[in-house]
Amino acid sequence: MSVLETDLIDYIYLDDEDDTPVLVVCDALSWRPPDHQRHLDALRDKLNAQIVFVESGQIRGVWPDYAGGPVRVEVVAHCPLTRSAGEFYGLARDVMERANMDLRFQLLDA
Repeated sequence: MSVLETDLIDYIYLDDEDDTPVLVVCDALSWRPPDHQRHLDALRDKLNAQIVFVESGQIRGVWPDYAGGPVRVEVVAHCPLTRSAGEFYGLARDVMERANMDLRFQLLDA
């Protein structure tokens, strides 16, 4: 699964500590030119798909008892953020907060 597959949820689990559903996005794309804009576009589309998954009620197919509480999206990436990618994450975080979703970024250790 990949950030390029916007029609799929890469991984989903329930956080045992606070019972929050967590949607994981696997991001192996590079931020180096010329891939930078393609990466931003793919990530935007993937995050929008996560919002739709929750707001449309599809999440209830996994957790029937989900009653509209907060959802966390964790992007697990292979490449550190560039300055413009960090700015994108700031904007995306704001959008997702309005949808009652928390966006987090995690860089995998090499």
